[in-house]
Amino acid sequence: MVHKHQACESTSPGLGHRKRTLRNELRGPEVREAIMAGVVVAVTIALFLGGVVVGVIAVVAVAVHREDRAYTLLGDAPSRMSKSARRLNGLGRRDLDAELLPLPRELVH
Repeated sequence: MVHKHQACESTSPGLGHRKRTLRNELRGPEVREAIMAGVVVAVTIALFLGGVVVGVIAVVAVAVHREDRAYTLLGDAPSRMSKSARRLNGLGRRDLDAELLPLPRELVH
């Protein structure tokens, strides 16, 4: 015989063969577990980053409140937290020029 017919080399699906489709392969508990693992990782990362943002905002709010109560915005920052809050808010201590502030320098410091 010139042509030998083998079952695994058949080009047409017969009664014993199921058509392989991506839709049938992406079903089952393994795929659902992988999707849930991805969702859990994404939610965990989002919660962590949200906590970092809320923490930074809370520290800046506390530092601004302390400086507002102590009236220390004209001088140097009294603590490291106040210095960091000033840097995050974009309020660094700038040189006080005579044109901008006509008060004597002794009253400013």
